[in-house]
Amino acid sequence: MSEAEVKPCEGCGASVYPEHVISEKAGLIDGRLLCTHCMTEYKQKHHTDERRLPGQPSMRAPGEGAGLESLAVIDDESMAGSGNIRAISADTLAGAALHVDDSEYRRPLNPNAPAATRCRTFHAKLNDGAVAFMNRQVNDWADHNPDVTIKYAASTIGVWEGKKADPHMILTIFY
Repeated sequence: MSEAEVKPCEGCGASVYPEHVISEKAGLIDGRLLCTHCMTEYKQKHHTDERRLPGQPSMRAPGEGAGLESLAVIDDESMAGSGNIRAISADTLAGAALHVDDSEYRRPLNPNAPAATRCRTFHAKLNDGAVAFMNRQVNDWADHNPDVTIKYAASTIGVWEGKKADPHMILTIFY
């Protein structure tokens, strides 16, 4: 390490190495390079929390961070919508999955053939609301795809991996 890389602390004159700055043990506060000890002392004295998470309120002393832009207050009236609560449609949730591009498959969709050439899988948690919603999804999917003739369907109960591994009803429709 060369002497040019080591700089003095502007608080006590101690040596500040680049490794300390990179690991955030030392750094710039209010435009001054401070060593580990001076930075800790400064933070304790001014109640700063430089390691806060984004979105957390800052605990800064008056006048500290004055160069930062202030946040504009958003008026509640400008955020108010129509106030109506609307059900989420299957189009919203499944989006592109409802309108599958058949060009990505080699076998043509043949509604008159006795055997299936495609399949679609739906799943729902094991409660009344989720199963009712899955029924709506299946019916909406069938309505949005009039060229589909359902040949066979299979259902099972199994664990579906997600945020939590919950038992789900899994329905596969062959068409």
